Amino acid sequence: MSDSQNITDLPDWAQKHIRDLRAEAAENRQALKDATTERDQLRTTLHEKAAAAALEGVRSLMADPEDLTRFVDAAELVGDDGAPDPAKYEAKAKELIESKPHLAAQRGRDFGSQVGGAGRSGNAVGGGRPRIADTDAQIAAGQQDFVSVLRGSS
Repeated sequence: MSDSQNITDLPDWAQKHIRDLRAEAAENRQALKDATTERDQLRTTLHEKAAAAALEGVRSLMADPEDLTRFVDAAELVGDDGAPDPAKYEAKAKELIESKPHLAAQRGRDFGSQVGGAGRSGNAVGGGRPRIADTDAQIAAGQQDFVSVLRGSS
């Protein structure tokens, strides 16, 4: 059928067939649009989860893994497929730590843990003094440790 021909010039069965095909094409276009939107949403969610996992992977290297996204362009952290690449996250984290050592994770300075902690004031790591349950006693012990450090004795 040429552009100059009108659908009304065709027999009824042909008109019905053309209307049915047009309706089906419209439904398919809408289904495609919906599927594309859903795909884009799922891709975004997947990339967000992959980025979070990649950041978690550099937690052992950096005190705050979010610093990586503050100091490094996001385009440098994705692979050829556009998805976050954990290997690039690790490599960029190492580069960043070389240029900014203060961003590195501090090893052996876990002040809140029972093992590997910082001091004797209520923490078993320091040795001699047992863990003190009373807060006032902990403060006094901490003050004694502080004064001892200032005086140069232990």
